Amino acid sequence: MSTLEHLSRKLGSSDAEERREAVIDLGRTGKGAAPLLLRALGDADWRVRKTAVEGLVSFADDEVTNGLVQRLSAEDNAGARNSAIEALVQIGAAAVGPILPLLETRDPDVRKFAIDVLGDIRDARAVPGLMEKLKDPDENVRVAAAEALGKIRDRRAVDVLIGCLTANDQSWLDYAAAEALGEIGDERALGPLLAALGRSSLREPVLESLGKIGNVQTLPPLVKGLVDPLRIVREVSVVALAAVYRKSLPADHNKISDAVRSGIAAQAFPLLEELIDSSGGELQKAAIAVLGWTGRPSAVPKLLSLLRDEEMEDVVVQALRHLGTEGVSLLLGRLGDDNVLVRRVVAMVLGELGRSEAEDALLSLLDDENGHVRGAAAESLGRIRSAKAVPSLLRLLEDEYENVQECSIRALAAIGNESVLDGLLRDFTAQEAGMRRNIVRLLGRFGTERAMDALAFALKDEEPAVRKAVVIALDTIRSSQASRPLLLAITDDDPEVRMLAAEAMGKSGIPEAAEALIPLLDDEDLWVRAAAARALGRIGADRFGAVLAGHLTGASDIFLLALVDVVGSAAVREALDPLLALEGHPDPEVRKTVLHALSSYDWVRVRPVVLSRLSDPHWSVRKSATEILKQRRDPATDLLLEQLAAADPDLTVRQAARDALGR
Repeated sequence: MSTLEHLSRKLGSSDAEERREAVIDLGRTGKGAAPLLLRALGDADWRVRKTAVEGLVSFADDEVTNGLVQRLSAEDNAGARNSAIEALVQIGAAAVGPILPLLETRDPDVRKFAIDVLGDIRDARAVPGLMEKLKDPDENVRVAAAEALGKIRDRRAVDVLIGCLTANDQSWLDYAAAEALGEIGDERALGPLLAALGRSSLREPVLESLGKIGNVQTLPPLVKGLVDPLRIVREVSVVALAAVYRKSLPADHNKISDAVRSGIAAQAFPLLEELIDSSGGELQKAAIAVLGWTGRPSAVPKLLSLLRDEEMEDVVVQALRHLGTEGVSLLLGRLGDDNVLVRRVVAMVLGELGRSEAEDALLSLLDDENGHVRGAAAESLGRIRSAKAVPSLLRLLEDEYENVQECSIRALAAIGNESVLDGLLRDFTAQEAGMRRNIVRLLGRFGTERAMDALAFALKDEEPAVRKAVVIALDTIRSSQASRPLLLAITDDDPEVRMLAAEAMGKSGIPEAAEALIPLLDDEDLWVRAAAARALGRIGADRFGAVLAGHLTGASDIFLLALVDVVGSAAVREALDPLLALEGHPDPEVRKTVLHALSSYDWVRVRPVVLSRLSDPHWSVRKSATEILKQRRDPATDLLLEQLAAADPDLTVRQAARDALGR
């Protein structure tokens, strides 16, 4: 008995798990198992059908696709039909050609199923046929065609969909057309959509579509929709306003908040608060945003009451910012709130609004029991440039939490009083290592000549963490004065300091950088060697090609990967032969990186190597070779890609081969 005969018998078992195992084995057998897998689509158990879909999608040739198309007509087995639909959608573009003829079949249900699949595949080749189906005698088919055109989002459909929207007696088609026009997002639809607002049955899809198109000229009907008698219309108006804001240019953001502030009716406020209380997710967040745009101080308690968990923090902060100065007095009264999130948010917003009257209250929060509150208060005092805060901020440089220390550094830098450095530098060597590191970070924020001198001194610190902070600061400042300290740092005893210094030198533009970096290619530390290679690549790998190529033979691990990447990106001539010699390297990550590097070179030289890697034992290397061939197709490589698409043991590689073939 053959394997297929044995598995065919197992498909007839009364045990669903045994049938599922048979389908798994069929998926491993090859394309010859396709008829049995198609049969399994009609199984009574959903797990068996799902496994059959996975197997059929992995084969996905014309025979399989045509078999699946035939299953769309399976009137007596909804499970088989639905599984066929799922498989065709997963196959994607390759299924479009066989499905299109079904648009003309006599059975309206089959026409609708075909349209649904085409809409989910989202292939533009289906658009002409779908536009024709807007005139189908069956209403369900017409509506499905409009929905599918919305999913494909092809602008060729705009005019015919507008025609469906404006025609009389369209039943559900005008509703579907309004939704589809919003999905396509073409502004030609704005006028017809606005005109359709007069039809009560279309208020919901029209307002939703106006939001998706995102034009600021459509704000008045959206604001008016906030007080519509129907909750669903109020919901789509809120979401649409948030969508218009999200899609608009920053210069138009004030137009949107001003339109809400000036056009909103008084009865909208309790309706907005009711939406906030009774909804969740994106709808709730949109309602919070709109409430902020109203500019009403009375919204402050409602917004702060939402701070029961951190998930709501960002959207509440945004809303409070939009309320602006009108809510400041109410915010000041909540700085002592029992809720940590409320204290933190209020401190943050008052600083962003630049409210100097909050200075004393914010100063008291620098002693708050919660580190996040202390950090927010520090940042806000920096924003209002509070000179009174400097002594307390200096104390926070030794806070128990590093994020609070960093907030204090940013605040001191924002205040900009360089005299704070006097005491810090005078007692620098007497400070604890963590404090010395923070002083270095602060010096990096100032970036002045005095700061540069102090950083050069700190590079002699006994603690590697302090010296690392110096190199990071020098990299941030990017001053010509950084050259001498960086040249010193690449000789540091600590490998991480040398690595950071090498990275900084690659970005610095220091004339002596290349000469200093080349010796690091032989550093005892692997990561330092890799950083030096990448830094030389940033300076100009073509200038140091011979040096970089000379290290390819003896390199390993991260250093080898860095070298390959650098010489490949610049197509270094001297590196071609060493790269070709690495194509059979035992590490698949190296083989994959080598392939990408070789793709920059003359195709005649590298083509045999790329083709040989199509049979590499590791799937990721085969996938990389396949992706390279996508840009280098010819009849011979297409034949190899066909073989991979049909028979490679890895699904990812098969899909990459299909993509390379344009399926």
